[in-house]
Amino acid sequence: MRFGLPGDEILLRYRYPDGRPQAGLPLRVVEDGPERTVAWLSPGTEISYWALSDGRDPRTIPLAERFRSPMTTARRIWQGSGVLRVMPTGAEYQVLHFWDEGRFAGWYVNLERPRRRRGSCFDSLDRHLDLVIAPDGTSAWKDVDEAETAVSAGHLPEGDLVAARRTGDAIVQDLDAWLAVVGDWRGWQPPEGYEAPLELPDDWGSR
Repeated sequence: MRFGLPGDEILLRYRYPDGRPQAGLPLRVVEDGPERTVAWLSPGTEISYWALSDGRDPRTIPLAERFRSPMTTARRIWQGSGVLRVMPTGAEYQVLHFWDEGRFAGWYVNLERPRRRRGSCFDSLDRHLDLVIAPDGTSAWKDVDEAETAVSAGHLPEGDLVAARRTGDAIVQDLDAWLAVVGDWRGWQPPEGYEAPLELPDDWGSR
């Protein structure tokens, strides 16, 4: 396999359980190798994200209706600051790193199916349940109600939620071991040129 070089563009994609495209995020490589891929999502980058049939964000409607409404994907612009994403090979999660005015603000663990890689494309399925870890190591589940509703509505297989909880529990039980896999990126800053926004390819969902 050919790994990317720093600055190369890669494409992170999510799919709905039925295989349809859900989200696409163009990223810049920071580190790419057999153990993990680390990439940067620049501010202002064009992405595609899950959407209702009229283009609205599904989180704008009541939770009870969210997963019972037809869904597609729609282009948007990534708002806010840039995000460093660490994707350990074979892991059932990726880790988003956030900073607030240059100060590290914590880890956001997105629980998902193990990513499948084809060239510069990474594919996964979001399990909706997430884990937030503060800089001092305290942790909290996020979007528990959304994940449980996705299962009860038949949108997400129950086994995915069970797997997400198992993965999150294992991370919390040994944060040092988890950080050894992820790497310590708390002092990282994007190199010159990484802040420029990227464009989402027209064929992002079919590559």
